Amino acid sequence: MAGTANVYEFDEEQSSTELRYVFLSVGKKIVSKIVVYTCTHQFENRDVYNLGFGDYFDEDDNIEDRVQTNNGDAYVVFNTVLATIPLFFEKFSDSMLMVQGSDSRQGFAAECKRTCLKNCKTSCRKSNQRISIYRNFVEKHFLTLSQDYWFLGGFRGLRYQIITEIYIPGRKYDAILMFRK
Repeated sequence: MAGTANVYEFDEEQSSTELRYVFLSVGKKIVSKIVVYTCTHQFENRDVYNLGFGDYFDEDDNIEDRVQTNNGDAYVVFNTVLATIPLFFEKFSDSMLMVQGSDSRQGFAAECKRTCLKNCKTSCRKSNQRISIYRNFVEKHFLTLSQDYWFLGGFRGLRYQIITEIYIPGRKYDAILMFRK
């Protein structure tokens, strides 16, 4: 997904329930980051893994996925996250990967409103920003990525269940699901 240039070196850790990639973001400060693939459910006889990402606190094994670090290295960090996706599929070739943003979860807008300085009127401008980054990447590289992967777009339904359709470029989705061809 991302070339080896412009990515941080990372360490891989695998347990029976997760696949993790840990790396250091080096910008204004040094911040430990983690990409976590966790099996969440089955869909059409495939294990579905959620891609989680955030700041990592090794001392208590805590992951903070709601913070914006603003470390000045966003592209390198994003490329590093993308570089782990083919590695995930090497280990779980028959699985499906789901990407959502932590700012897409139920209750995010209400939480944001309590501390936000943007004073949004109708809807929270910070809501769904993270999934938009992934969606924009897929849109930009859709033809190339489609050579190796199938994509589904997901909409949040009742009780925040994901309703899927074949990915249609240009549509705004709440989740992106992908699996290898």
